[in-house]
Amino acid sequence: MKLSVERKPASLVELNITADEDEFAEALDKAIARQARNIQIPGFRKGKAPKNLVVRYFGREAFLRDAADEVMDRLYRQALEQEDLRPVGDPQVEIVDLEPVNFIVTVPVYPTVELGDYHSVRVEPVDAAVSDEEVQEVLDRLQKSQSPWVEVTEERTPREGDQVTVDYEVFEGDEPFQEPVQDAVFVLGETNLLQPLRDKIEELTPGQTEEFELVFEEDDQSADPQIRGKALRYRVTLKAIKQRELKPLDDAFAKTVAGAESLEDLRQQIRDDIHQGKTTDGRTEVLNKAIDEIAAQTTIELPEAMIEDEIDHQINHLKEDLQRQNTTWDAYLRASGRSEQEVRAEIRPEAERRLRNSLILQEIARREQVEVTDEDLDAEIQRVTGAELASEDADEETKARAQRLRELYRSDYFRGILRNDLFERKLTDRIIEIVTEGRGAVLNPWVAPEPAT
Repeated sequence: MKLSVERKPASLVELNITADEDEFAEALDKAIARQARNIQIPGFRKGKAPKNLVVRYFGREAFLRDAADEVMDRLYRQALEQEDLRPVGDPQVEIVDLEPVNFIVTVPVYPTVELGDYHSVRVEPVDAAVSDEEVQEVLDRLQKSQSPWVEVTEERTPREGDQVTVDYEVFEGDEPFQEPVQDAVFVLGETNLLQPLRDKIEELTPGQTEEFELVFEEDDQSADPQIRGKALRYRVTLKAIKQRELKPLDDAFAKTVAGAESLEDLRQQIRDDIHQGKTTDGRTEVLNKAIDEIAAQTTIELPEAMIEDEIDHQINHLKEDLQRQNTTWDAYLRASGRSEQEVRAEIRPEAERRLRNSLILQEIARREQVEVTDEDLDAEIQRVTGAELASEDADEETKARAQRLRELYRSDYFRGILRNDLFERKLTDRIIEIVTEGRGAVLNPWVAPEPAT
């Protein structure tokens, strides 16, 4: 065959293919013979008429397209193999001539990833050390959440941290702007409440009613869109004020609230939780920065077919989430006031980013020769299930459970999942090693305690 190749934007490749004359003549003979078996010409039994008579009877053009289809499919596959092309979408075909067949195929192919010097990318590690202030902040929030609200008996106005119960009505001119609200409960400083409304509530005492007007500017981002640019009249009645009666932070609190042995034990639990979270988040932060910087110096022309596939993938995930919430796709679109095409357009930038990053990671894995061997899988299964089997103190039921888990991990399905997890871990570890020059993503990381024997 004669082949010319032209690469076009968006990872499209145009293949101009012409069959050899002898090759096409052979394909035409086969097409005539194939169709002649089902043709009956007067004076001959079905399929027994001479080939030249069949051609004269029906015309040469009747068999050319059949021959062309067979040759085009074969030559297209040969061209892909010869040029080492990986299609990622359906080809578009234009037939220029039928004898010998000359056709042009435009096909989206797997894109070329032109990485920059990713070995020169540097990202500073994140410090995961936990301060006493961070621990105390969590402990204070826990104390607040577990302490009861009690009625304020003294006559005073509300202040920061109080829980208030109010009735309110809203008018635009003399017409109600919304339905009246009764027994609305807010915590000042914690509940998302319009600042001008909060300021007015803090001027009232229980049982007092106040009317006032609030004017919202067109560009007031703190106000809901439906009230921007409006002047609204409020009638607010403060019905009650409550304040927290804080429980003492002592050993009894730690035991009752968290099942800890003591307050110091609870502090250590909180410290470990924060430390573990900061370690995980720090690694993710460093990895994301590294990928973003590598992506900034990488050239990829994404094929439209791959982008659409990624959008479809994200749409399907969204539909699955909605299904778990007993919400249909159509109901979601109606509630959001968008069409499916508008949702797809909103998803597109993120889909392109995810696709670019995925291709970049695959290319780095290829260059760094990251792979997961069967020995790696067996070692990971041994690590996951070996502790209980090796423990002298484990009872027979525990050992049997660990053995069942080991057999489960050895199935093809779970080995596939484990292989993907190990591959991602090895690849991201390698990227972090490069960008931090071996220092690791996290300084002062949390380390899991060794399991008890």
